Amino acid sequence: MSERELIVGLDVDDVLLDLVPRWLEEYNEEYDDTLKPSDITAWDFYLFTKPECGKRIYHFLQPEMYEHIEPIPGAAEFVQGIRDRGHTPRYITACGDPKRTTMHKRFATAKWDALIRHGIAQDGELLLPGRDKTRAPVDMLIDDRAHNVTEFRNGLGVLFTQPWNLWLKDVTRADSYTEALALIDYYKEEGP
Repeated sequence: MSERELIVGLDVDDVLLDLVPRWLEEYNEEYDDTLKPSDITAWDFYLFTKPECGKRIYHFLQPEMYEHIEPIPGAAEFVQGIRDRGHTPRYITACGDPKRTTMHKRFATAKWDALIRHGIAQDGELLLPGRDKTRAPVDMLIDDRAHNVTEFRNGLGVLFTQPWNLWLKDVTRADSYTEALALIDYYKEEGP
């Protein structure tokens, strides 16, 4: 089993690219607020915004944001570590409503361009846009959304620690890229 190659599904937003700080910067400027990523302690971000904003927080999510979003420090090295172990990274990400074809494609393109620009992804690798990651065609899924990890059925789901998922206790979790790589090594050897 030690020669087994894994396909490792990597969520893009807030596992590889640091979306939330940029997103909150847009919100804070518009609503004269000081909301920080550490203030967001549940997935429903709108619960932490000013009442006059509410669910309009999601309107700030636009493909153009990805021109200004930085990678999480160490993301490129982490993905290279996956490749160096003989595994295949797949970038799995929500890109808005797939029925809104133009916007869906714009998000996918913007995210892919950011991954390439920051040296995370390489030509020939795949971005898999989709809302339902629970059935992603990968052996492992590393994601920051609790639901995606707890409902993942194809292999091992790993929750990448962020303030909005700290409430979940009984889950396989990686607090860092080093821990994520160790879990990949373990899963390769031990299997499902």
